Amino acid sequence: MSTVVRTAVETDCQGILDLIMELAVYEKMEDQVKMKVETLRDDGFGADKYFQCNVAENQENGTSKLIGYVLYYYIYSTWEGKCLYMEDLYVSPEYRGRGVGSKLMGSVCKVAIEKKCARVHFAVLGWNKPSIDYYKRQGAVDLTDVEDWHLFRLTGSAIEKMAAKCDAV
Repeated sequence: MSTVVRTAVETDCQGILDLIMELAVYEKMEDQVKMKVETLRDDGFGADKYFQCNVAENQENGTSKLIGYVLYYYIYSTWEGKCLYMEDLYVSPEYRGRGVGSKLMGSVCKVAIEKKCARVHFAVLGWNKPSIDYYKRQGAVDLTDVEDWHLFRLTGSAIEKMAAKCDAV
């Protein structure tokens, strides 16, 4: 097996979406995925790029197949400046344990170094002990344990309700 990690191109969008669905099944959240290939194309390869993505491609017997991806984007720390947020890191189950995830994560860390980013942030589901253990072995710090940070989210009507407060000012 020969695995190459490379920058994703627009024609990878269907393969990336297939991997996103695999990840959602693994996380027991497949009913929450609303992503479409067109949205990935527009948001990652259109005029305004909202994310970057690297893919792991298995090349075997003259064929190639996407077997993993890492999707990330830039965020900003008011204390330290530029940072990266790693939204997803996923490798298909049959290719795990072969260093593919480390290559993908390494590709994001390489970008962080090149762009002089102070941090790489990411979130892991609490039940996903294999991933938590992996990230800790790589030197990652669990901010919930160490600094008592909690991750929050606004969606739908909560976003609308808060946006309305802006009009009231």
